[in-house]
Amino acid sequence: MILEFKVDENVVQAAWLRTLYDLVEELNCRCNTYLEETYNKAYSNFIRTRIVEVYGSATMVSWLKLRMERYNHLVDSYNDVPQMKIISDKDED
Repeated sequence: MILEFKVDENVVQAAWLRTLYDLVEELNCRCNTYLEETYNKAYSNFIRTRIVEVYGSATMVSWLKLRMERYNHLVDSYNDVPQMKIISDKDED
């Protein structure tokens, strides 16, 4: 079974890619990585897309897909919450 991830390198964090590669190794899967560059006329720059193809048994690839979906959900849940909270030092009477 083959699972393909297309990742925009300008948007995704390095920790997400590291997690993907760690899970591929942990689940005894194999992967091929390709880089694709396209030119964006609106911004006049190149956009790099990383394509990761994961090969393995159907069970392991399905497990990898499930774990990455859960990881994405966790990351998205923290993106909605501000990273810093300001606590007032004033005492209200």
